[in-house]
Amino acid sequence: MARLVEVVCVPHDPTIPAGLRAAEPPKALAETRDAFEHLRGRLKEASPDVLLVAAGDHLNQWFMHNMPQFLIGKAPRAAGPFDHERELFGLDAYDTEIEGALARHLLDRGVEKHSDFAYSNEFTLDHGFVVPLSMLRPEQDLPVVPLFTNVMAPPVAPGTRFHALGVAVRELVERFDQDLRVAVITSGHMSNSIGGPRMLDFVKDPLSEWDRRTWEQLHDGDVGELVAECTFERLYEQGNGTAGFLDYLFALGLVGDARPTWSALAAGPTQPPAGFLRWDEATVNGVRA
Repeated sequence: MARLVEVVCVPHDPTIPAGLRAAEPPKALAETRDAFEHLRGRLKEASPDVLLVAAGDHLNQWFMHNMPQFLIGKAPRAAGPFDHERELFGLDAYDTEIEGALARHLLDRGVEKHSDFAYSNEFTLDHGFVVPLSMLRPEQDLPVVPLFTNVMAPPVAPGTRFHALGVAVRELVERFDQDLRVAVITSGHMSNSIGGPRMLDFVKDPLSEWDRRTWEQLHDGDVGELVAECTFERLYEQGNGTAGFLDYLFALGLVGDARPTWSALAAGPTQPPAGFLRWDEATVNGVRA
């Protein structure tokens, strides 16, 4: 049977890779680099056979007239990013095999568990997938199952639905009849705003009140309360991109609300806050308290 061996939450700011090419990146970006390097090493140690990657598409291929809430990519390969992202952000190409049997299992058995995924054989991985994958598994040698989530186009599912999806996906993975070690990468945001009046709030206040409270809830607070509070409308009030945090709630469902094994929060006046969370195999499977 398949088994979850690692779950991580990471940011996907498309400016990160180019920023790290600087000889001396700013302090917050250096902390972001160190967090990615730490997680890359831990992911290697976990020795997964497949990566299940959950992230939002940024209105690059699905738009207001045709927006799936949750979509499994089941093409033979997963590749990206879009040409305009390569040109604008200097992102490198990522191309790897898709674990088709697991993707089809999630689709087929998901219907039985009321996880009615959409699916596609024609898609491109945008920066929400490419940045985490290139930072955590630059070798491009592991098959993936991409799970696209709608965190941008209302109606957006509330946090309770993302959390429930995590619970269901874990059960589905553990019902898969192949002996696979599955690591999960979820990609999202803390407070974030692009192109709006709050875009540069982090310059004056690197961590908003919402960031501080949410970080405390993730580690020591009431996770159930956090999940219930995370509706699209409330998250949007924190910035038009903050709903990307919903993918972190998917991870919480996967791990049974366990507190993270390791975490880091990189924040400063040069970048939006970047939250990193990790649950190792022992924590994911309830060995640690």
